[in-house]
Amino acid sequence: MDEQDAGQVIHRDKEGRPLDLMAWGRLHEDMEYRVVAEDEVAGALVRTVWEGIDDGVQVACMWANGISFDGKTFRTVWEGYWPCTQAEAEAAHRETVETLIAKQPASA
Repeated sequence: MDEQDAGQVIHRDKEGRPLDLMAWGRLHEDMEYRVVAEDEVAGALVRTVWEGIDDGVQVACMWANGISFDGKTFRTVWEGYWPCTQAEAEAAHRETVETLIAKQPASA
């Protein structure tokens, strides 16, 4: 990604290319574009989405991952780790899913 001042917000597409606010808004409304991975595990929905906001401090808002038990309210999973690329976001999504599977009680 290109250089920017800390705190300067740049809207970016999935590949990290800068977008103007209107282009970002159109993509942000398109859930087909935004969702990069989604799995149901043990009654929970794990979803990873593109957010496309780069504030120059951390790339925390480029990708988000959450778990929902009601299909509506998502709790953030990635605390302290924020993927910078779609490939990293997809790998982190798989790790979240694998962690949930590993926490499931063994079948009798």
